[in-house]
Amino acid sequence: MAQHIDPSTPLVDVAHLDFRYPERALYQDLSLRISRGKVTVIMGPSGCGKSTLLGLMAGRLRPLAGDVCFEGVALSDLPRKALYRLRRRMGMMFQNSALLSDLDVFENVAFPIRENTGLPEPLVRNLVLLKLHMVGLRGAARLLPAALSGGMARRVALARALALDPDLVMYDEPFTGLDPISKGVIAQLIRELNDVLGVTSVVVTQDVREGLSIADHVIVFAEGQIAEEGSAQQVAASTQPQVRQFLDAKPDGPVPFHYPAPDYQDDLLGKCQ
Repeated sequence: MAQHIDPSTPLVDVAHLDFRYPERALYQDLSLRISRGKVTVIMGPSGCGKSTLLGLMAGRLRPLAGDVCFEGVALSDLPRKALYRLRRRMGMMFQNSALLSDLDVFENVAFPIRENTGLPEPLVRNLVLLKLHMVGLRGAARLLPAALSGGMARRVALARALALDPDLVMYDEPFTGLDPISKGVIAQLIRELNDVLGVTSVVVTQDVREGLSIADHVIVFAEGQIAEEGSAQQVAASTQPQVRQFLDAKPDGPVPFHYPAPDYQDDLLGKCQ
């Protein structure tokens, strides 16, 4: 009998998470929840840990303390094979698309299907064409990645992320380097495919306009902590100084323009050596 899952329970639950790189601490006692069927947008300045959080959600990185749970299962407790099985329920759209350059568009999307299933080739073909049709690129199936524009490559990466019909799709900076039209196309695809397919989406982005336009829930990070969260409207109205600096693109504020340094005059005179 299939296990009944309460739709109100979070798909991903991050509880009291500690994580650091050798050179610096990143998260300390971080807790957040990713709701099922929603688009959660995670924003914040560079270096605040947004992409690292995706690595923790996928089980690629392991926390020093705390848990990252997927449907109540702590990823750090899983043996490697069980973790790999669970990852089949996750799709990832990488920041630079990460398409395999020697394979054409069709083969890039077919790759995860062939690697993770034993489906016959006629069914693989139909699935790949379906995924490409969803992103508007069925006609580009036999193009190599080098022949694609930036926006087209990002759409192929999206089709590949959806290849195994995942429950969770993670997007790492999906709008970076795209022209306004391509940004709008990707944003529309994320929003519409989330709703039509009933998936859960986590979007990491520094693009305030596109991020707020598609979000059901927004989390703004600053210095490894949650500075603000809520609906797009609630976050846009935030009065938190760190949030306002990010949303309003102010060059100086809680995140200073100058990297910490000794007194300028003392440095020039060699007194800091």
